[in-house]
Amino acid sequence: MKTLWLSAGILAAIVLISLTLFLKGNETVSPLKCKAFSRATIDVQNGPLVFSTVENLQLYNERKEGMIHYNGYVKSPDANTYLERTIYLSSGVKIDKDTFSYKINRIVAAPLDTTSDDTFDQMWLENTSDNKTITLNIKNIRDGIFTVSSPYSLQYTCVKY
Repeated sequence: MKTLWLSAGILAAIVLISLTLFLKGNETVSPLKCKAFSRATIDVQNGPLVFSTVENLQLYNERKEGMIHYNGYVKSPDANTYLERTIYLSSGVKIDKDTFSYKINRIVAAPLDTTSDDTFDQMWLENTSDNKTITLNIKNIRDGIFTVSSPYSLQYTCVKY
């Protein structure tokens, strides 16, 4: 009788472990591509910087890799400049249901980008405190509509494409 209970217990444990692994294995995160228009005003010492940009977020491979692309214009007291930067992300880790942390591989300015790195950094510091990692909270608020934020501020609401 003791052997029967031991066998039943081992069988139950195997079933529970198998079920847990099966369900966890199916918990995949689909790729995400979404775009948004954003207008942000940042007050700096010599006057306001107005960023009018299209932000394109793309996350791949169960959201372990991706990119953020900014394309638009920056108005400052000194000049109006064109902004086109791509931030390449890797080593994505899912922190909780809606939050992901990424390593920033590199930030690349397009050949036509005329915005200085210092001006770009004023906006970029709204996303991350350094150029090494970024944490994004991506919350699905409606079918195909997401809010994207960082620990520092709400960034934008984007539409999946």
